[in-house]
Amino acid sequence: MRLYDTATKTYRQLQPGKTVKIYVCGITPYDSAHLGHIFTFMTYDLLQRRLEDLGHEVQMVRNITDVDEPIYAKAAELKLDYRDLAEAEIASFHSVLELLNFRPLFREPKASEYIDKIAAAVQQLVTQGYGYSVGNDIYFDTSKATGYGSFSGYNHKLLTALSKARGGNPGLNGKRQPLDFLLWRGIHDPADPAQWQTVVGNGRPGWHIECSVMSSDILGNRFDIHGGGNDLIFPHHESEIAQGLALNHTAPAHNWLHVSALLLAGEKMSKSLGNMVFAKDLLGKYDAGTIRLALMHYHHRIGGEWQSELLCDAEKLLCQVRETARYAGSDAYANKLLQDVRKALDDDLNTLEVVDALHRFVREACNAKRHTSVQHHAVTETFALLGL
Repeated sequence: MRLYDTATKTYRQLQPGKTVKIYVCGITPYDSAHLGHIFTFMTYDLLQRRLEDLGHEVQMVRNITDVDEPIYAKAAELKLDYRDLAEAEIASFHSVLELLNFRPLFREPKASEYIDKIAAAVQQLVTQGYGYSVGNDIYFDTSKATGYGSFSGYNHKLLTALSKARGGNPGLNGKRQPLDFLLWRGIHDPADPAQWQTVVGNGRPGWHIECSVMSSDILGNRFDIHGGGNDLIFPHHESEIAQGLALNHTAPAHNWLHVSALLLAGEKMSKSLGNMVFAKDLLGKYDAGTIRLALMHYHHRIGGEWQSELLCDAEKLLCQVRETARYAGSDAYANKLLQDVRKALDDDLNTLEVVDALHRFVREACNAKRHTSVQHHAVTETFALLGL
C-alpha cells in the first residue's frame, strides 16, 4: 500500500509491522456531525478495513477534544453545562458512526481524562526551556523548535494568517515569536466553567498539547500514521511535531495522512459558517451504503463541492451491483472486482477507482450473465471491505 505523506510531500510505501498504530484527530463535540466529518473519518475507516484485510491488527485511536473554547461558547449560548452539551454530542456522533457501519476503534480518549498528564508535559517543556509565561498563560517558544513551519511548507505570511484564524493570536503582547502557541491557559476566575488545579497552576490546556500527550500515552512516542483534516496541518500538527521533538526527541509519526474538505457553496463545511449537511438527516432518507458510496466519488486528498445527486447515483449503482452479483455467470467477474478494489485502496485509497471498478463489474458481468441466482462470495467480501 502506498499513501501520500504530508511531511515528505511524496508517495510512500507503507511498511508497518503486524500491528499498525494510527492516531486521528477527532471532533470537538459542540454540534452534530456533518458530511465533512464523515468524509474525513470514513477515509481512515477504509484504511483500517484494508489493513485488516491484509492481515494486520489495527490500533486506531481517534480522540475527542472535549476541552476547547468553542464548547464553552456554545454551552453558554444554549444555557447548558458544557459537559452535558459535550456528552450529548458525543452520543449523537457515536450513533451516526454506528449507523454508517464504521469499524470499532482501539481507543477514543477524551482530553478531559488527561489533564494531569498534560499538565506534567507542560511542566517538562517549561523545565527544558521550551515553555515560558505570558501573564498567567504558558506558551511554547517556536524559536527553540528547529524547522518550525517546514512540515506544512507554507510561507511566513500564510503561517501567520492561519495562526490568527485558528486561535494562535500572533499579535499578543509578551510573546517571544508571533507563531508561539498556547500550552496552558492560567485561570483565576471562579466563574470560568472549565479549570483544573495542576502542577502548573489552575487552568486548562491548550489544544495542541492535548493530542501530543494522548497519542504518546496510548500508542507510544513514535507510531505509524497520524492524520486528520488538512486544516490541521498548521498549526495543530506542526505544533504536535515540535512538542514531540521537545518531549520525546522524535516526531510522533512515520507517515502523515490528511483529508481535504467537502465544500458547500464553495466553502468548507463548517459550524462557524453554518453551511453543513448533517449525516443524521441523510440517514433518514438513505441507507449507510448509499451515503458511503456517494462520498467515495471524492478523492480524499482532493475533496470538492458536495453534490446531493450523487446519493441517487450511489443508490442506483449499489442496486445494480447487487442484482448483477445475483445473476453473474462466472466467479471471475466477482473475483476481478475484489482484486480491483483492493488495488485501488492500495493506491493512496483511490476511491474514485473503486467507483469505476463497481461500474466495470456491472457492465462486464451483465454482458456475459446467465441466470444462476448465486451471490458471489467475492462481492460480499468487496462490500465488507468498503463498509457497504
